[in-house]
Amino acid sequence: MQNIVCFVSDFGLEDTWVGVCHAVIHRACPLARVVDLGHQIPPYDVRKGAAVAAAGVYQLPDAIHLVVVDPTVGGTRHDLCLVTHTGVRLVGPDNGVLMLAGTRAGGIAEAIAINPSKIDFREPLGTFHARDVLAPAAAALACGVEPASLGTAIDPATLVPSPVGPPEIDGEYVIAEVIEYDRFGSVRIRVAAEEVEELGLAAEKLEFGFGHLVLEAPFASTFSDVEEGEPVALIDSSGWLTLAVRQESAMERYGIEPGNRTRIRARR
Repeated sequence: MQNIVCFVSDFGLEDTWVGVCHAVIHRACPLARVVDLGHQIPPYDVRKGAAVAAAGVYQLPDAIHLVVVDPTVGGTRHDLCLVTHTGVRLVGPDNGVLMLAGTRAGGIAEAIAINPSKIDFREPLGTFHARDVLAPAAAALACGVEPASLGTAIDPATLVPSPVGPPEIDGEYVIAEVIEYDRFGSVRIRVAAEEVEELGLAAEKLEFGFGHLVLEAPFASTFSDVEEGEPVALIDSSGWLTLAVRQESAMERYGIEPGNRTRIRARR
């Protein structure tokens, strides 16, 4: 039984929300161990939340992943428990924030709309489903409760899609979205490590096109494979194809933003 709960949110650390969710989980399941993967997601930024959740699933696939970036909390969207084809369990709102992580973990095999009455007899507060529904659901999973017992099965095809679309092939180019950039300005692109070869990008160099900007970078193993100030392409710790500049910000140098699309091709 896995009792690690990886917690991602846009709550920040200035208020009580993260601590209260910790307390709710520990009270419901004393065996649970909560690991904070990140609570500095910009408010309401579902894309960034999805990216951080996907990175967490890639690095910690055996954990339970609780992801709360929820601009429509208290509305008509479902609270979800998702189980992927590789057995990863995800808990969060049905607004797309779980779907990139679900894709990385083999796709969604089972989707449960959580019924709050299965967790607590009290009506959840409309503004704090993280405390009243999602954290208790994650705690139940950590204590061995089967996902199906948390609510009602729904068709995974009806779930809100990921905010980041899959890569596409256009002739010799791969068209892919920029997922996010990290604190060092390295740009993560929606090409997973396991997709590089099948997309024809396993090469010594890659060409990236962002609008009118076209640049080449060696496809290397680490940042120090190039000189300081030089661009480099690599697979980073989150398992995404990444464009970086050694000891500088690729995002700032090239004016790249999340949601931008890039044209990529192998250069030999």
